[in-house]
Amino acid sequence: MKVAPGTKEEKKVRWSSDLVLDFYSKLLMDIWEIVSALIGEAIVELLYKLAIRKLVEKHPFLSSVKVSEEGVSLEGIGQGGPHLTPTEIHRGFHSLITHLFDLFSALAEGVVSRELFPKVFPKVKEAERMIAQK
Repeated sequence: MKVAPGTKEEKKVRWSSDLVLDFYSKLLMDIWEIVSALIGEAIVELLYKLAIRKLVEKHPFLSSVKVSEEGVSLEGIGQGGPHLTPTEIHRGFHSLITHLFDLFSALAEGVVSRELFPKVFPKVKEAERMIAQK
């Protein structure tokens, strides 16, 4: 169902799981591109994998996130496993992004976070608003 952006109908539409996955796929790649330009792809890959490993017990679907020096892929999520609600997806990725920010801050003393925060925080808030709408 396509709805014109900014209309009342758009505000009433709740995101499907596929739309939430697509949203976070793009956001995680945006983060990847910004941070890898600052600290290198191999280090970003390591940090993503560390963050996923820490969160996979609470959010098992994160184990399907594929990370390599080329970037991040969410293609395996939702295939053959239990159906995830948009809220479950949002919570998992919100936790992942928060943990990534913690790792970036610890590594680069805020340099990475200062670059990322203004670009990422508004998008996470947008996702929260869309998930919360009824």
